Amino acid sequence: MNEKEIFNRANNKCELCENEENLSVYEVYKSDDNDGYALLCETCKNQIESQNWDENHFNCLNNAMWSEVPAVKILSYKIWQALGRSDMTDMMYLSDEEMAVANKKEEIVKDANGNILKAGDSVSVIKDLDVKGAGKTIKRGTVVKNIRMCDVEGHVSCRVEGIGQVYLKTEFLKKI
Repeated sequence: MNEKEIFNRANNKCELCENEENLSVYEVYKSDDNDGYALLCETCKNQIESQNWDENHFNCLNNAMWSEVPAVKILSYKIWQALGRSDMTDMMYLSDEEMAVANKKEEIVKDANGNILKAGDSVSVIKDLDVKGAGKTIKRGTVVKNIRMCDVEGHVSCRVEGIGQVYLKTEFLKKI
């Protein structure tokens, strides 16, 4: 599923609060068929990433939790859990597969200095890195924006200008 399809699926509205401004695609979970994404407004995304919750804002989950989209249901479930609202999570129906994804603990990924990295962060490369198969080098000081967490332990996925999509070891990265 590409970004345009996600915007169309969501009718150009945040899939949690239905806000129509400052929308971006957010990865809820890794999926082979790329359906683990939800369209979120800046307010929802910032609260999720910072874990700084405004419970009043998330009253909107009363509707979102019944979504047909697995990523939206799973994200609603995780937010209700973070808010300590077991009364709401008890009402929800998630398939066994969705429940497994919702309860999966995320690995904490750290950069070379021990700073915690999150999806969407910008990092700087601290050492010249030869890219296997490309015959190119990522130079020290190169800034990489919008990193993504990946299934390869100790690595992040990102797009490097002039090279393309690569996996980088976090031990060679510094959070900006």
